[in-house]
Amino acid sequence: MSFNCLEDVESTIPVSPLHLAAYNGHCEALKTLAETLVNLDVRDHKGRTALYLATERGSTECVEVLTSHGASALVKERKRKWTPLHAAAANGNTDSLHLLIDSGERADITDVMDVHGQTPLMLAIMNGHVDCVHLLLEKGSTADAADKRGRTALHRGAVTGCEDCLAALLDHDAFVLCRDFKGRTPIHFASACGHLEVLRTLLQAALSTDPLDSVVDYSGFSPMHWASYSGEELLGWG
Repeated sequence: MSFNCLEDVESTIPVSPLHLAAYNGHCEALKTLAETLVNLDVRDHKGRTALYLATERGSTECVEVLTSHGASALVKERKRKWTPLHAAAANGNTDSLHLLIDSGERADITDVMDVHGQTPLMLAIMNGHVDCVHLLLEKGSTADAADKRGRTALHRGAVTGCEDCLAALLDHDAFVLCRDFKGRTPIHFASACGHLEVLRTLLQAALSTDPLDSVVDYSGFSPMHWASYSGEELLGWG
């Protein structure tokens, strides 16, 4: 007989009761298990903990139960190396994210990186979750942290065109002339995407930062070049 409450898990792969309770949002069952089990950070075949599943599913009560019993917010799943913080930020689960940050495991908990060097702040920006962006910045997330390609949260804000996210970053002194691995600034990205208001905001910030900067990337292209180009090469995150 097949028993598959996780949908994407084959019945032949063992799944812990802890994972099942977290996935299905059964907080009382989860509390009973958390009070009984020694290891709350057991991982499934994808490397996900019960806390990761509860966060991804948006079950704040389950997240609270697990964090209050000492479940780690820093255990990474296998493929993308996301922690529960990444899952919360990417899905816009602000209350869960708050609980995870306040678990107090590490002073720099908000700057934990995935396999590509992305922080929860970067994922919140990419998905337009303004509340998560504000929370992360207020809790000490580094506004200018760069991924493995040198791209920051501000680069991502320039791509998505979320003006509120951009304003939050600039309010926390994000450096508008930061350059990625090809010398491209957020201004290049905003130009390629055609986000006019974002572009105006970035240009104004750039002028107050360094009015003499020519804003040319390492290939000699200015934002004006990218404004007239399709932008596919520029925007490929890889």
